[in-house]
Amino acid sequence: MPLPDLLLYLGNRRATGYLVIEREGLNKKIELQDGSVINASSNQPREYLGQILINLGHLTEDQFTKAFETQKQTRVFLGKILAMIGLVSQEVVLDALNLKFRETVLEALHWPDGVFAFDPTPLRPSIDGLSIQIDLIDIHREGEFREAAWQAIRAVFPHGQIHLELLESELPSPPKPETIEARLISLIREGATIDEMALALHATDFFLYQRLYALHRLGAIRTHLEPPKVAPAQVQPIAANQTAPQLIRQAQMWMEAGNLGGAEVLARKAHEMFHTPETWQLLQSSEAALTHQLRKELMEGNQVPALTIHSSKLKTLDLTATDKYLLSRIDGVREVTAIVRVSPLHELEALKSFQRFVASGLVKLSRRQAQ
Repeated sequence: MPLPDLLLYLGNRRATGYLVIEREGLNKKIELQDGSVINASSNQPREYLGQILINLGHLTEDQFTKAFETQKQTRVFLGKILAMIGLVSQEVVLDALNLKFRETVLEALHWPDGVFAFDPTPLRPSIDGLSIQIDLIDIHREGEFREAAWQAIRAVFPHGQIHLELLESELPSPPKPETIEARLISLIREGATIDEMALALHATDFFLYQRLYALHRLGAIRTHLEPPKVAPAQVQPIAANQTAPQLIRQAQMWMEAGNLGGAEVLARKAHEMFHTPETWQLLQSSEAALTHQLRKELMEGNQVPALTIHSSKLKTLDLTATDKYLLSRIDGVREVTAIVRVSPLHELEALKSFQRFVASGLVKLSRRQAQ
């Protein structure tokens, strides 16, 4: 059943319960009350409330880190903490939650496949008294608009590794300082790719591409199309005649031998090839084991990363958007934990990058002395 049809069905039936949708390690949980979304959670970092508030300019990365520490100690909802300590108003939190809930649902409409389950169980009370209701029928209508918008956007920006040229004379007016538009214009001037902009701005894809498309329609930006780079293989190619049980055994052997990085890459490729419950369980296990190992290696002991070369030389290196984002956050003060926690990346993705930085000698780690 296509997801847009499912939303329309649940909305028209004024359904109450939990809708869970999953795909390739991505999962979202949407709580419905009488056909309206009252809560939506996701394991995609750019859909977290803190990331959205950073993107909108209501919160800095350092403020988010401090608020997150308070949340860990108190178990109070992040939005409530931010309002209580005066960093953002409750009105701003509610607006950000509204955006978060919509983005969590709408982003999934572009999944080419996936699974869903609906549990018609009565719901718990709203989050800490912050009440939001968004009609599923309205979200369905917005999804139809986005589908048409994405077709136009992708015709101009087919992938995220595009560089843009700014035509300042075509801007209707200079952007106001400290706004999203000002930060976006600055990144275009610096020669950032679209993928790099998304990370730097902590932006969801549609939020960013919609703004770039508006600038394109004004004639204020010009695209320089280049074929997207292909990431180099991290393990030896898998033979076409290998079966799922053979790959599972090989990955399990690597895990037992302590080669967790290789096991995770092999498990991911096996699941991409076969999509079986066994390969999915293997991928989950290998990711969990590798995450645990990298946390101990990179995050325990208040470890602070520092560049071994001057930051100006980074431009000469062949780096991915993820690499550039993480390296730009290294200032000799922030700990690895703080950088990973506030980044709009999955934790394992960020930790694997840091492991590679250290192994290549690009970054060194030192333990902060306890005070």
